[in-house]
Amino acid sequence: MDRTEETATLYSLLARQWSVGAGVERLCFDAAEGAVAFALADGRVALARMQDAEPPEDRYRIAADDGRATISRRSRPVPPAMQLIVDAGPVRLAPLGEAGFVAGGRGGRLARLTVAEGVEPFADVGGGPVAALAVLPGGRAVAAAGTVLAACEADGVLRLLRADDEEPSAMAASPDGSRLALGGPHGLSLRTLGGEGEARHLPLGTVFELAWSPDGAWLVASVAQGGIVLVHAGSGESLPIPDYPAPVRSLSWSADSRHLATGGAFRIVVWRVDTLFQDRTRPENPQTGRAGLVPVEAVDIHPHRPLVAAGYGDGSVVVAQIGKRDELVVRTAGGSAVRALRWSRDGRHLALGTEEGQAAIVTFPSGLFK
Repeated sequence: MDRTEETATLYSLLARQWSVGAGVERLCFDAAEGAVAFALADGRVALARMQDAEPPEDRYRIAADDGRATISRRSRPVPPAMQLIVDAGPVRLAPLGEAGFVAGGRGGRLARLTVAEGVEPFADVGGGPVAALAVLPGGRAVAAAGTVLAACEADGVLRLLRADDEEPSAMAASPDGSRLALGGPHGLSLRTLGGEGEARHLPLGTVFELAWSPDGAWLVASVAQGGIVLVHAGSGESLPIPDYPAPVRSLSWSADSRHLATGGAFRIVVWRVDTLFQDRTRPENPQTGRAGLVPVEAVDIHPHRPLVAAGYGDGSVVVAQIGKRDELVVRTAGGSAVRALRWSRDGRHLALGTEEGQAAIVTFPSGLFK
């Protein structure tokens, strides 16, 4: 599908958009998916409710004569997003509890954010700026500030886990909450949460991003040397996949842990990780979407379908089926790079944020993805 004015109109019909005044660096849904939080480069967080007074289904019509589907424009303005000041600079962000978020910045302090109450002081981790946050099962999170690691309970209780040897730049908890992966300037450390076992260290160089597979069998790291490294969580064996033309800032696993999507190339890159069990030295890479001249900045795999959403450096957003070249153009090129992109858990909504400060929630009509 070409990136035409018709698809630009599709975006204007399906998306609720906000100009938030600073670049969107990351975003997440709360556990109940009643709100989306957009972390901004200037230390603010914009909160948007998921509830839509004019959802696409209410504006969707199929003509009786020719069966043509149309969506009418909104009749009322979209309510503004709530904007909360958290810190004086960029903040880390994670869901906490059922209907809220935790955010931390340069001061080493954590704040609780909700649509109902706004921003409230939560806890002081100490040790330095909050460099990373990771979500744990049961509505908890882990915060890393300087060399200090602390578990954050939803009720505000902060429990010191341990002091680490170096400041992490990335952190991710395993799906069952038993292990914690920490990435820093000297590589990757795998720690057991709640235990006293020694950490396993892998010298991968500087680690930027981390993501566990949903089954907990694999961990993927994007590294400064270029590309990604797949790590088998059980054996600790690692498989470098280098030669990406741009830094890999985004990683996403499919729900069945078979596919891994990444940014950092001039098309959507999807690896079939399950093919590594077939005595291969490198996983299969089914061609997905179309190659271009602009790198993919952000990716996210649909939670229920073999679809990947991708945001590009030119501001465009597409959805492609894994292993197929055809694309649905959700947002046409224009403006700044898409820095954050995330599907809702039910797969009906796609939240995105750009470098110049555009935030949006795109809601797709039921039956669009068959």
